[in-house]
Amino acid sequence: MKYMAYEDADLALKSAGDLSALAAKKVLVLGATGMVGSVLSYALAKAGAYVSAAGRNAKLLTERFDDAQIKTVEIFDVTNPVIIRQAMTSDSFDFIVDCAAPADPKAAMEDPVEVLRDNFFGLDNILSVLAEDVKAAERRGRKPETPVVLFVSSNAVYGQGEDGAACEKCAGVIDFTCPFAAYAVAKGASEALAAAYSRQFGLDVRVARPGIVYGPEFIPGDTRPFAVALSQAASGKDLLLPEGMGSVKADVTYVSDCVAGLLAILARGEKGCYNISNNEAEIDLSTALKDIAKEAGVEVKEGSCCAHKCSDGSCCGGSSSCCGVEKVDGKSGKQDSGECSDGSCCTMKKQSCSDGSCCGGSDCCGKEKGECKFPRLTRLNCDKLQKLGWEPKIGPEDGIGFSLKALKK
Repeated sequence: MKYMAYEDADLALKSAGDLSALAAKKVLVLGATGMVGSVLSYALAKAGAYVSAAGRNAKLLTERFDDAQIKTVEIFDVTNPVIIRQAMTSDSFDFIVDCAAPADPKAAMEDPVEVLRDNFFGLDNILSVLAEDVKAAERRGRKPETPVVLFVSSNAVYGQGEDGAACEKCAGVIDFTCPFAAYAVAKGASEALAAAYSRQFGLDVRVARPGIVYGPEFIPGDTRPFAVALSQAASGKDLLLPEGMGSVKADVTYVSDCVAGLLAILARGEKGCYNISNNEAEIDLSTALKDIAKEAGVEVKEGSCCAHKCSDGSCCGGSSSCCGVEKVDGKSGKQDSGECSDGSCCTMKKQSCSDGSCCGGSDCCGKEKGECKFPRLTRLNCDKLQKLGWEPKIGPEDGIGFSLKALKK
């Protein structure tokens, strides 16, 4: 794990620009065991910062940060204000980066309450501590000195809309009944909270909105399409192209370029939001899977609307466990996760598309096979970030090659 994050941190530094503002600064990274958090922690350390990497999984912290440059902090629950206060007051931090929330689609589908809580209450706990510091300083007639806070949000806040690259002022449509709405709403509500604290207490809160980010540092079990495909390909398994999904296009950003954007925002940014996406790397899912398969020496097979199939060929709705039940009278046994109207296993409890088919967690139906009425806004206008001197360097071909090489190692 360390090798992967360490190498990608070097790539990030090459495209981040001047980072002298981060040298000898103390940085707390929440959610440091994730893909973006782990690479960011190493990149900050390599840039000369003193890094405290925080996460809830002690085993992952040990695996990813066996480096004397990086101090590890075990935080079991970012929604616990006492724990967050202890972590924040353990040192005089100059920067705090909050990327402590799951981005895995399975988490948003199976535990949406936790996704909402981790994002909103986690950020609120951070900012409320700083707001108290501001009020205490004002009571003493002193100028408040608080750290810069960077909240890692998502392009999911743009929802669905017309084609085109979304700028930071754009807004799309979010279907609040969609099983995945919890993730988009959690990020959007947290951004509103950040803006409110910034206005009311003068806090320097910056927001990053990455698009689709991929790389080899994903946590095992991650169900995002790139993570699943890279993991399977690295293991020598053939890939499945969901039916009707091959033409879906999006900008994809290698993790080092995403981290380079975060570094630029920390070192040279200001209050407000910044998109992070490689506009030169637009690719459709079919091409991406074929590129991964070609690099790994495996094949791509056509599938149903779901991302995975069970061993008996039925749709499992993207479950990594693939049901684990035998067909009975032409139907699969009922699982706790529910089943589709045709009797096949679906990871969404009692959820189905308007035509009765399983959408497997797609962005919410509207048409047959789980397609959306409007495309998700997956293209981002990054002019604002590029004005800080950031330029992405890694295209899909190199990014896929780097990922598979690292995973096989």
